[in-house]
Amino acid sequence: MKDEKRKLLLHLLLVFSTLFVIGQIYMSVEARKNASNEVFVESDKAEMALRMTSALMALEPVLKSGGDNSQVKQMQSKFYLEAQSSLDKSIKLAPESSILLTKRLVFHNETGKPIKGDLTAINKIGTDKAKKLSRLVTAIYIDKKISPEHLPELKTILKKEMPGGWYQDILNVQIERVSGTKKAYEKAVDDFVDHYRNYLIRIAAFFAVIAVSAFVGIIVVLVQLFMLPRKPTSEEDRAKIAAPVAWGAKTVYGVFIAWLSTEFLVVPLLKGVSKDLANIAVERGSLTVALITAGLYLSQNLPSIFYIWFFAVRNHGIRFAEAIRLRWKTERRGPVGLVLAGVATWFAAIPLVIASTYIANQLGSQGSSNPIVAVVLSSVKDSNPLAVIMFLITLGVLPALCEETLFRGFLYTSLRRRFGAFLSIVISATLFSLAHFDLGGAVQLFVLGALFAFVFERTKSLIPAMVAHCMWNSGTFLMALTMLG
Repeated sequence: MKDEKRKLLLHLLLVFSTLFVIGQIYMSVEARKNASNEVFVESDKAEMALRMTSALMALEPVLKSGGDNSQVKQMQSKFYLEAQSSLDKSIKLAPESSILLTKRLVFHNETGKPIKGDLTAINKIGTDKAKKLSRLVTAIYIDKKISPEHLPELKTILKKEMPGGWYQDILNVQIERVSGTKKAYEKAVDDFVDHYRNYLIRIAAFFAVIAVSAFVGIIVVLVQLFMLPRKPTSEEDRAKIAAPVAWGAKTVYGVFIAWLSTEFLVVPLLKGVSKDLANIAVERGSLTVALITAGLYLSQNLPSIFYIWFFAVRNHGIRFAEAIRLRWKTERRGPVGLVLAGVATWFAAIPLVIASTYIANQLGSQGSSNPIVAVVLSSVKDSNPLAVIMFLITLGVLPALCEETLFRGFLYTSLRRRFGAFLSIVISATLFSLAHFDLGGAVQLFVLGALFAFVFERTKSLIPAMVAHCMWNSGTFLMALTMLG
């Protein structure tokens, strides 16, 4: 087309894409309001509380030898109350869930409460899963007897239909109890006690690591504030962080609107798969979910890198790595120094995000509304080593590559050609937070975006921001794995 017609067409396309994205954002926000993660969060809060009660019970012999253990009993009672409240909330949100009703039935039996109401509710659902779960709990808690010929079948039902975790562990012990095999029952009890004793040790070790890391992070922050130059970049060095070419506001906007348009265009094609990921985690295992999640993420976010090259970089004869300031060596740092700068940024992020979470909670935040939270919480209970590795790649490595390239390598460098470091950090961090469409995590995402932009500014390389981003996402996943895996 001739230049004038081509220019008009491009402007029309930008306007149409903008309207399309605005409409999709509105529908996405509304959909998240109606499809909350609360049912998963409440269910897992109950499981966490019940795991702690069993961990405390596993330590009872040691605690008794030390004298008065009344405080431990009080803690157990508190955990039971929390579990009851969370289970009731989750069932109120999903009253037709046979798994949640079975979980409450198991809990009620363990705490000496009637179970017939829960069993009746399970039977009313009528699905194949509900029928199998009903048969399992009826044999254990009503008939209180399992014949040797039925034992393998019921064990199969338990393994396939009940998600791994505290409830499955309890049912496994109960199956051995009512099957009449004393030796197998005693072994199941011993394994249960050992498992939850080790669980408490693991939790304690994890929080010790978090406490030490937060302390190191505070030191890193204080060093940045009081010992290093307040202004990380002189005017002479500004060219090392700013985009090598003034792409222009229209080009930068075009890249983002093209990426968002592509992301929303892909969503309807993937909805049939993505909306049922939590159930897939139960039915087919976490490795399948990890692979699907990787496919979803790449199909929605990998095009952003292509758009940066296509709309901005390709016509200027610049290497893509240099255009986004992806350098393995700078004047002051080599590869090891850049990686260590990323590690230090991760340490700094811990106390800052803890503080921002406190602030967000004071402002009335109900926590993250990102659907991936439910997927991860459902998947980590299946302790598949390959799935763990795949999730670390999907949740840690891929976002570090794609999001840092887009928000720091392209957006931030473009802003730095026009604005100072502070304003560029604020704008890029704000857009980074908004692009996640996660109101519950907006404050924390802003803090992380600002930190990644700051270390990018100070080091003049994208590598530290990528390292810090990868470590943060991976650490969050490993936290979920420690708590619920």
